Amino acid sequence: MSAGKRVVLVRPTGVPAVDGLVEALREAGAQVRELELAPSGDFAALLDALEEGFMPVVLKAPAAG
Repeated sequence: MSAGKRVVLVRPTGVPAVDGLVEALREAGAQVRELELAPSGDFAALLDALEEGFMPVVLKAPAAG
């Protein structure tokens, strides 16, 4: 991963975290922020991260089955 990569992981409320993802990104040299957002939540932290150059990655709930 290129130096200086910034990632903001956006996890909707109720979606489980992905085990080891944050650690793997950090080991690859990324600066990582994590946000848990409710549908009616305050999106200021997300907007701040975007303004600071973080790339958003939205985590989805695993498929049922």
